[in-house]
Amino acid sequence: MAEDPDSGKLREQFGISQIHFCAACKKPLRRVNGKMGPFWSCTGFPDCRTTLDDVAGKPSREPDEHYCCPVCTRRMVRIEAESGPPAWICTGSSRGCRVRLRDDQGRPEQAWRCGSCGHLLVLRHGRHGAFWGCSRYPDCKQTYNDANGKPQLDIFSAKNP
Repeated sequence: MAEDPDSGKLREQFGISQIHFCAACKKPLRRVNGKMGPFWSCTGFPDCRTTLDDVAGKPSREPDEHYCCPVCTRRMVRIEAESGPPAWICTGSSRGCRVRLRDDQGRPEQAWRCGSCGHLLVLRHGRHGAFWGCSRYPDCKQTYNDANGKPQLDIFSAKNP
């Protein structure tokens, strides 16, 4: 398949190795490093307002599942704090979602949801050892046994005092 003669110019102009085209207007997309993380935008902006998520350096209609909030399923973005380690926050914070996860080698740490209310579980330490409890305690008192640093989520392990 012959390459379009303008492809080289487009790659050089937008600083990308492979050209991806907008499904709406057929113009090239460009990768943008926005305040909420990287995404792909149509070069036909403002006439075309198409944007796509960045998944492994390529445009995608579906966000990478590893970067979705475990509570509200909105996109998570990595933030670099001035002091302290990097973290991941939910982009739904303006809508009340306050999920914040530690960075685990460039990805959000794994998180588990409470089977009772759907909020995040937190590793806690009590007089009988480690256990997982709901982050909404005392409103939700759901707990799970600890199984090597992960909650034991089968139905028989849940304790609801």
